[in-house]
Amino acid sequence: MSRVFWTGLAIAGAVLVETALTYLVASPGRYLDPFLLVTVYCGLAGGETHGMLAGAAAGWVQDVLFGGRVLGLSSLSKLVVGFGVGLAGGRFMIAGAAARALVILLATVVDALLVQWLASVFSLPATGLSPLALVSRATLNALVGGLAFALADRRLGSRP
Repeated sequence: MSRVFWTGLAIAGAVLVETALTYLVASPGRYLDPFLLVTVYCGLAGGETHGMLAGAAAGWVQDVLFGGRVLGLSSLSKLVVGFGVGLAGGRFMIAGAAARALVILLATVVDALLVQWLASVFSLPATGLSPLALVSRATLNALVGGLAFALADRRLGSRP
């Protein structure tokens, strides 16, 4: 199947996960970011262009369905993260589970800091994460992402 189809399916799955989490916890974005996981996987599997485009699409969907007053902050931050992950994935050997978990951990921190910075640049109110909340979000993203990446690789028969 085509890369666009699988990316769209992954973004739809992220929508389902985020929607299901809204029924369990008050603000699920504070604990897990499935749209970021899609962006990181696409960046690792397809390079910087695919990561950048998947990040922009995932961010727009996240902004439209789960965002606040201003659309585009998550899209822009995920675009940058997807490009950076794809660029790093093409330059470094990021194949093991530990390396992927580290990439997800760093991508989560960069994404959160970018959203905060973009909100301040545009003078928008943004609810920031405390350092402990950011570390727990990054850790949970790394654990869930590691499992999801292993399942996706096994199902698709590829290994980025």
